Amino acid sequence: MGIINVTRHTAIITFLSLILLGNIPVGFYRKRFTRFSRPWARCIYIPILANIILRRLFGFSYAIIPVSVIALLAGQLIGARIGKASS
Repeated sequence: MGIINVTRHTAIITFLSLILLGNIPVGFYRKRFTRFSRPWARCIYIPILANIILRRLFGFSYAIIPVSVIALLAGQLIGARIGKASS
């Protein structure tokens, strides 16, 4: 049958973990700002750029973009919930 490429799966898991864990503090920080203000928007768009750079560094194709956006949004939401719970 097929041989599972463990290193490729490890790279994908590492990439998605970096995206998720990197966006938790950003979501926490984003909660401080008024919705749709410039600092609030920066907290959303700068991680998207970091996501693009990491995807290119890891050498992934465009097929991983939907999964990485889900990880990005999940990290932002987790950070915002932590920010809401702490205030």
